[in-house]
Amino acid sequence: MNSRVNEIEEIYREYFEDVYKYVYRHIPHIQMAEDVTHEVFCVALKKCDEILNHPYPKRWLMRVARYKIREFHRKMKRWTTEPLEEERTEAGAEEPSYEEMEWEMTALKILSEEEWRLIKNYYLIGVPITDLAEAAGITENNMRVRLHRLKKKLRNGMRDI
Repeated sequence: MNSRVNEIEEIYREYFEDVYKYVYRHIPHIQMAEDVTHEVFCVALKKCDEILNHPYPKRWLMRVARYKIREFHRKMKRWTTEPLEEERTEAGAEEPSYEEMEWEMTALKILSEEEWRLIKNYYLIGVPITDLAEAAGITENNMRVRLHRLKKKLRNGMRDI
């Protein structure tokens, strides 16, 4: 049993970020995306024989994630009520949480707005490298290098703060 747990932990370490990014693209709220991602890995733990014997564990996890995202949206529809007139905001104008604003202000102490926008678009929103490279007028490889350097700059800057 212990080896099975180790194998599941390895799958978790290897695919957590990919599953989280996928979920976050469909549920752009940090806490809710984390909760749904957690549910995906709970299913993996419950059905460890199934995932460990699957030829493509990432594909298995993504299928479960897709199901959990649909389930989340169904639940949200059921619980959603129409806001009062004065509470309405423009479509897509969801206010960021205090934690998100604090993170962004810290990042902007280290990076320029353009650099932060690149990091945010790729790592948080999930915009494909091809789209980012095309918008910047550079090759995909150059964009990968740029993102790597910006991530390193951000990481080193966070250590200094």
